[in-house]
Amino acid sequence: MNKSKGIGLFSLCGLIIGPIIGSAILLLPPIVYDKIGDWAIVAWLVIMILGSVFAYVFIYLSLKSPGNEGVALAVGKMLGPFWQELCSNFLTTAVFFGPMAVLLTAAGFLKNFSFLKMLNSEFIVCILVFICIGLLVSGVKSFARFNLLVTACTVVSLAAGSLYTLVTAADIQLPQTMVSLPDFGYSLLLLFWAIVGWEVIGNYIEDIKNPERTLRKAMTISVIIITGVYLLVALSLQSFLGEHTIIAIMQPLFGSLAVPFLSIVAAGLCISTYLMIVGAVTRMNAKRAENGRLPAYLAQTNRYGSPVNAIFTLTGIHMITLSLLAGDVLTLDSLVACANVFFLANAMIGLAAGFRILDNVKLKFAISILMIAFAGLLSKATLWSMFIFVLVFFVSWKAHQRHKRTRKAEPVYRSDMH
Repeated sequence: MNKSKGIGLFSLCGLIIGPIIGSAILLLPPIVYDKIGDWAIVAWLVIMILGSVFAYVFIYLSLKSPGNEGVALAVGKMLGPFWQELCSNFLTTAVFFGPMAVLLTAAGFLKNFSFLKMLNSEFIVCILVFICIGLLVSGVKSFARFNLLVTACTVVSLAAGSLYTLVTAADIQLPQTMVSLPDFGYSLLLLFWAIVGWEVIGNYIEDIKNPERTLRKAMTISVIIITGVYLLVALSLQSFLGEHTIIAIMQPLFGSLAVPFLSIVAAGLCISTYLMIVGAVTRMNAKRAENGRLPAYLAQTNRYGSPVNAIFTLTGIHMITLSLLAGDVLTLDSLVACANVFFLANAMIGLAAGFRILDNVKLKFAISILMIAFAGLLSKATLWSMFIFVLVFFVSWKAHQRHKRTRKAEPVYRSDMH
């Protein structure tokens, strides 16, 4: 890659922060507060510390084995080629389902506007998909700038609204009673969705200027901003002298504009998440195709360096998923449940590689906590998503065995010295 064409520090921060904050910033704080009250801020502090470890592990793995295949390269070195392919296949399968759930969520927020209320959600999603395709094929710089804009608007508005509420309409209290440990543990499990996303950043490494320096700086800046925004919103929500909802804590500053403003922010965050995840996975699969592990046509890129064939192929799969949604064969819940299984499984394989490669005992302990928590989330998987999980595992194993046999069968040419 020509480094002058890569993305720099600020664009990379924008690419990271918006998608990792995502719609979770609007959905999780009220749920956790309802569950454990004033202990919510403690749960947020714990999860932000673990989130910093999660970010460090995946950025470290990405830099250890740089390439647009991402963390899977480091997994291959530490755990073997089968686990490398399985890691990639799990992430790819997750992206068959997850992005459509994200855009459906965006459509739900957009329908808060009266002129969009009468439109079918699937129709809105279809429009959003074509907008996203336009950004994706225009190159990483284009959608990184879009994400930077969304991130800037989100961070400034949520931080300003939360600070204003804390100063003018809040009563900060320490927890007065003991918390139920099962409720606290369940709240932590919910909050793990606030830290996922770091596992795909390495798939952009060939599109980043001076990746070692830029990625490390971007990680530090992004972790600080993500942690700050989450903690501000969570503290503001639980300290507010009124209804404990995101809309309520934004109203002191934004007034009647709070609902439309948050609807736009939420939709923008969902779209930025779609762009980051789809951009990462299509780059990964284009590189796999280039290395002969997927059909060669997926390796095709355009003049902007975008893997256009991989993008169009994944878009076709998304259109099939959308058709199944429109026909009530699939639901939003089933999409989320299935995507979660594969995102979690991919992250667990990456964490296992991180556990093996890192020597720091404290980091190993934190990784162990993350893996136990992710295993707990996986245990809640639905039957049909576990069926697909087993199917992907089996297909990956058979493909790995076939590849091994093919390599053994290849003739070895040697020249004898006489």
